Amino acid sequence: MKKSIIALFAAAAMSAGVSAQTDNDGANSGNGLNALSGGTIATGAVTLGVLSAMVSNNRKEGEVDGGNGGGNTPECSGDDPLQNDVCVGTTTTVTVSGTQTITVPVTFTYAPE
Repeated sequence: MKKSIIALFAAAAMSAGVSAQTDNDGANSGNGLNALSGGTIATGAVTLGVLSAMVSNNRKEGEVDGGNGGGNTPECSGDDPLQNDVCVGTTTTVTVSGTQTITVPVTFTYAPE
């Protein structure tokens, strides 16, 4: 999500063109208020948005402890083995259809306690 916001602001910054404004009559040539045009303000706002998105995206969230309470040895229910920090369990599903019985082993995973 954050990367798409950065891309959106970057595209808006590239599309916002700044053009020179000329004043031929000289009436406002000494006035400094004409120095900031709408395009300049929009470009500044887009640049500020890109920079704030980059800072927000670069913040560290903190260490993840794996969800087992931090420092505790992860345990699985019953005799389910722990493989790659995930508990793997198996069960058997029996389906009876008419005179035919079908037995299917089902494997499932869950987070350790």
